[in-house]
Amino acid sequence: MPEGRTPRVAGVRGSRWAGHVGAVLLVLGGGAVPPGPRQPVDWSTGQVVVTLVAAVLVLPRHRWPRSVLAATVGLLVVAGVLDLFSLGPASAVGVATYATVLGLSRRAGWLTTAAVTVVVAAAGVLAGMVGPQYALVVMLGGAVGEAIRSQRAVVAAVTERAERAERTREALARQRVAEDRLGIARDLHDVVAHQIAVINLHAGAATTALRSRPDAAEESLATIRQASREVLAEIGDLMATLRDPDQVDTGPLGLAQLDEVVRGFAVHGLDVRVRVDGDPVDLPGRVDVVALRVVQEALTNAHKHGTQGRAHVRLEYRPRSLGITVANPVDPAADAAQGVGTRQGLVGMSERVESVRGTLASGRDGAGTWVVAVDLPYGPQHPSGGEGAPA
Repeated sequence: MPEGRTPRVAGVRGSRWAGHVGAVLLVLGGGAVPPGPRQPVDWSTGQVVVTLVAAVLVLPRHRWPRSVLAATVGLLVVAGVLDLFSLGPASAVGVATYATVLGLSRRAGWLTTAAVTVVVAAAGVLAGMVGPQYALVVMLGGAVGEAIRSQRAVVAAVTERAERAERTREALARQRVAEDRLGIARDLHDVVAHQIAVINLHAGAATTALRSRPDAAEESLATIRQASREVLAEIGDLMATLRDPDQVDTGPLGLAQLDEVVRGFAVHGLDVRVRVDGDPVDLPGRVDVVALRVVQEALTNAHKHGTQGRAHVRLEYRPRSLGITVANPVDPAADAAQGVGTRQGLVGMSERVESVRGTLASGRDGAGTWVVAVDLPYGPQHPSGGEGAPA
C-alpha cells in the first residue's frame, strides 16, 4: 500500500470502529437504565438477550441503514409484546434512525423520524412504559442525523464550487495560452509572409537572369537584401513586443499606413489601385489594425499567386461597418490559384476578422478574378438583418 494513503485508511477505519463501539455502548447503557424512578434494573435473561441482539443489529447500520431501522423497530415491538421493553432496544432504534436520516432528504428524514417516534411511543404505551425517554431517544437520533447530513451537504457544495472555480480558472488559463499562441502565429505570419514572398520571387528572377542579364540579377539581389533587412527588423520588433507587452507596437497601426503598404508592394512589382467610397471615419483601434492586416495579407496573396501584377482595393465606409474588397486577376486555367500553399494566410485573416465580429468571404468572382470581401462592424451592434448588420 502506498505510504501516502496509509494514514487516511487508518483514520477512516479508526473512526468507523470508534462509531461502532460508541453505538454498542449506547445500546448496552440504555439496557442498564431502570424503567422508571425507584424501579430496579431488569437483569433477566430475556432482557439481556434483547439488549445484546439490539447491540449487534446496529453494527451494519452504515451499509444497510433502512434494513437495520426496520429490524430494530421490529425487535422493539417484539420486546414490548414479551414484556421486555426497555431503553436498550429503544436506543438501538435511535441509532438506526440517525444512520437512515443521513442518506435521506430533509423532508424524508423528518417524516421518517416522526413515523418511527410514533411507532416507538405506541409500543411503549402497549407495553405499559409511558415515559418520554423512549420517544426522545429516537427524536434525538433523527435530529443529530439531520444536522450532520446538512453539514455534509454544505461542505460538499462548497467543495464542488471550489472545484468548479478551479476548473474554470484552468480553462481560462488554457484559453489565454491558446489565444496568445494564435496571436503570435498571426503576427509572425503578418511580419514575414510578404517579405519572404518577395525574397522568393526575386531569388527566382536572379537565378534566371544571372548569366544573360547580370544587371537584372544584381537588382533582384539588392531587393532580396533589402527585404531581408526589413523582415529581420520587423521580427526584432515583434520579439521585443513579446518580451515586453507594455512596449508600444512599432508596426502598422491602421489604415493610416495603407499608402505606405501600397508603395511597398509597388516597389516589388504589384500595381495596387485603391478606391475609397463614403466618408472615412476614425475606426476603433482593433478594427483599424485588422483592416490593415486584411488588406496587407490579401495583397500578399495577390502578389504571390495572382497574374498581371495588379490588384484593386476598395474601402467602403458604411454607417456602422467598413467593407473591404480586394480583387486581383488569376490564371483562369488554374484550379483555386489563391489556395496554393498552406492557406495559413486565409486562416489568419479569418481569425482576425472574427475577433472583431466581422465576416470574410473569398473565392473566384467570375472568370479570372479572385476576390476577398470583408465586413468589419465598428458601430452599435444590431440584431441580425437590421441596419448595420454584416451583410
